[in-house]
Amino acid sequence: MFRLFLTKINEIIVYFCVHMKRKIHFNHLIVCTLCALSTIVVAQEAKTILNAPSKLDSLLTKKINLDREVSEKKLFTIQVFYGNFEATTAVLEAFEAKYPELPAKLVFETPNYKIRAGNFATEREALEVLMQIKARFKAAFVLKP
Repeated sequence: MFRLFLTKINEIIVYFCVHMKRKIHFNHLIVCTLCALSTIVVAQEAKTILNAPSKLDSLLTKKINLDREVSEKKLFTIQVFYGNFEATTAVLEAFEAKYPELPAKLVFETPNYKIRAGNFATEREALEVLMQIKARFKAAFVLKP
């Protein structure tokens, strides 16, 4: 089959050289030949079949959740206030009204309730926000992870 193809190419080249009455440079013949040969090149298709265990998806989900929990524990927060439940909830309402963009939560650690605000990647970020908060809440400080 390939031999037949080469003979056809050879006939075409001879035709150009003899009948066209032009001088064809050898380089042009090589380029034409390579172009003709490139049309018969056939590539193989790649098919990848992955046989993954059925529990792989659940393990990956658990790993992602665990990484989120670990990264959250490495964040700096600001403790705004601590005290009994009534006083802390009142301060929490005032804090959320003053700083609605800053997430705040009520945390219980025996014997006090505490207000913790923000999740900061660096201590510098936490200190910048702390300077603003301290104007209104004097007992606020940065908690290190």
